[in-house]
Amino acid sequence: SPMPYESFKKQMQKFFKVEPKEYPNNIVGKTYLFEIKSIHIREVAKLLNKEGFVFFHSLVPVDYSPEGKGLQLNYFFENPQEKIWVVIRTEIPIENPEIDSIHDIFPAIEPCEREEWEKFGINFKGHPRLKPLLLDETLQGKWVLRKSYVPPVHKK
Repeated sequence: SPMPYESFKKQMQKFFKVEPKEYPNNIVGKTYLFEIKSIHIREVAKLLNKEGFVFFHSLVPVDYSPEGKGLQLNYFFENPQEKIWVVIRTEIPIENPEIDSIHDIFPAIEPCEREEWEKFGINFKGHPRLKPLLLDETLQGKWVLRKSYVPPVHKK
């Protein structure tokens, strides 16, 4: 039977018509990047889990709105047995950004989605408690990590 990564890759090609790209930035392990449509995040997350990519590492949003694009989301997963990483990348609009939550598939992502909601205003649909985690009330709803955020001037 094929190794878990090979099996995952074949299913990504078959069901989502997505080809892997090399991702050389990760010095920790061999890493492949898959760019998907945001509507497929739950199906892809279930597939990752099934194919042994059971370790969720991090969720990294990047705001490309100054370049006329949206919010890029990068989800990092690892298959500890094979020591292979997969980055799932998708893009959502900066205006009312939303994507399905995958907290029920990868419980470790629950606080990460909450944190990125707080910092970028991303609505993770189906998340049980999108409420403040890190920032104080003066920064709530300001989406402080968006490029459009202008911090207040501090008076001396």
